[in-house]
Amino acid sequence: MLPEIKLMGDVDVAALSPLLRGMAMTVSYAETQGGIGLTASGAMNRKFVHWTAVHFDWPGYTSDDLYSINKVLN
Repeated sequence: MLPEIKLMGDVDVAALSPLLRGMAMTVSYAETQGGIGLTASGAMNRKFVHWTAVHFDWPGYTSDDLYSINKVLN
């Protein structure tokens, strides 16, 4: 027998899902900024990477922490 799945209308999925929030913020950024530029090698440009470091909710990290531990951001 298949399990019954009931959806709850009072649950804010965006608030519970960092991935969904990040995707929505990325799409919003791309829409307002005219897209997300890429480097010659196909990586996301520094402007966008800096924006994500500051605006995304990185559990347990601040943007300063990200810059200190990840040389890609510097």
